[in-house]
Amino acid sequence: MPGLGERLREIFTVEPVLFFFMTGIFIVTPVSQQLVITKVCKELYPNTTVCDNPEHFKGDEEIQRRSSYIILAYAGMLSLVSIPPAILLGSWSDQGGRKLGMVLPSLLSLVAGCIFITMTVMESSSAYWCVVAALVMGISGGYVSVFISCFSYVADVADAGSRTRRMALAESMVFVGGTVGFLLSGFLLQRFGFVVAFGAYCAFHVVSILYVLLWLRSPHPTAQTLLDGDQEETGNDALGLSLTMYARRSFRAVFRKRHDQENLKLYFLIICTFLNNVIATGEQSILLLYLTYKPREFTTEMYGVFSSARMLLFGISLMGLLPLLLRCFGEMTLAKISAFLRAASLVLLAFSTNTWMVFLVAVVGAPSGITQAVTRSLSSAIVDPNEQGAMFSFMASMEALCILVGALLFNGIYPLTLTSFPGWSSS
Repeated sequence: MPGLGERLREIFTVEPVLFFFMTGIFIVTPVSQQLVITKVCKELYPNTTVCDNPEHFKGDEEIQRRSSYIILAYAGMLSLVSIPPAILLGSWSDQGGRKLGMVLPSLLSLVAGCIFITMTVMESSSAYWCVVAALVMGISGGYVSVFISCFSYVADVADAGSRTRRMALAESMVFVGGTVGFLLSGFLLQRFGFVVAFGAYCAFHVVSILYVLLWLRSPHPTAQTLLDGDQEETGNDALGLSLTMYARRSFRAVFRKRHDQENLKLYFLIICTFLNNVIATGEQSILLLYLTYKPREFTTEMYGVFSSARMLLFGISLMGLLPLLLRCFGEMTLAKISAFLRAASLVLLAFSTNTWMVFLVAVVGAPSGITQAVTRSLSSAIVDPNEQGAMFSFMASMEALCILVGALLFNGIYPLTLTSFPGWSSS
C-alpha cells in the first residue's frame, strides 16, 4: 500500500511547477516594464530627480511611446527565439522525458534575472539590455517549453474522464501564480525597489528547479512509440533525433490524416488557441502603460492589485466554477460563453475612465480562462498518446509566435492612438 508521500506525489504533479514558474513570470513582466519606463525617462531627462518617482512622469507621452517600442522589441525577441527550442524539447520529450523542459527554462531565467539586476545597479545601462534578457530566456523556449512539458505530463497521467478537469486545474495555476506574482511585483517594487523584486523572481525559479528534481516523478510510460517513418532515422537512441526531425514530428502530429474530420477539429482548436493568445499577450504588453496613463493614472502598486484580483478570479473560475458547470453544460458551450465574456471585458476596459470600471473588468472576464483549458483538453484527446509532446510543441510554438504578433498589433496601435483613444488597442 503506497505511503502518504507517494499518494501526495500522485496528487501534486506539475501544478506547483506551473505555479512557481508563472509567479516568477508575472513578477518580472510588470517590473521589467517599469524598469524600461524608468530607463527611458532617465535618457530623456538626465541629471534630474523627476524619474525617481513614477508618479512624476506617468503622463509623459514621449516616455510612453519610446517605452512601448522597447517593450515590443523585448516581446519580439522572446517570441522568435522561443520557437525552435520549443519544437525541439516538445517532440523530444515524448521519448526523452518531460523534466528537461521544466528545468532548463528556469535555469536560464536565473541568468536573465541577473541581467535585470545588473541593469538596475548600473544606472547608465541602456533600456535595450532587456532585449538581451529576453534572448537568454528564449534560448530555452521560456514559458512555452514549460507549458509543453507540463500539459503533456497531464495528458500522460490523466484518463479521458478526468482530462478536462486536470487540464483546468493545471491551467488555473497560471492564474494563481499570476495573482501572487502581480501582488508581489507591485508590493516589492513600491516598498523595496527593483533589486528585491528581481531577486524574488529568481527565488521562485530556484524553488521550481528543486521541486522538479527532488519531488516530481516521471510519468509512467504510455505507448511512446515514434510516429511512422521516424524509426529508421532514430535507431535505438531517441537523443539522436535532429531538430528537423523533431519539427517534422510536430507537424506530422498535427497534420496527419485522421478519421471523422478530427483533422478539421484540431485545426480549429489551434486557430482558437492562436487568437486567444494574441489577445492575451497583446493586452498584457500595453496594460501597464494604459492603466498608468490619464485618466486612470494607476500606481504600480494599484496595477499589481488589479492584476492579482483579475488572476485570482480566473483561477477560482477554473478550479471551482468549471467543475460545477461541466455537470450542466458541454465543454464547447462553456468555451463559447467564456470567449464572449472575454470580449465584453475588453470592450469595458477600453472605455474605463476610473478605478471601479477597471476592477469591474476583472469580474466580467473572470471565466475567460475556460476557453484555453477546453481547447487544450480537446486537442490532447484527438492525438495519440505518443503524439502529446509533438502536438503541444506545435501549439506552444504558435503561442510563442503570439507574443510577437500580439505585441506588434497592440504596441503598434497604442502609440498612434495615445492622444485620441488609447483604449482602441484593448477593444
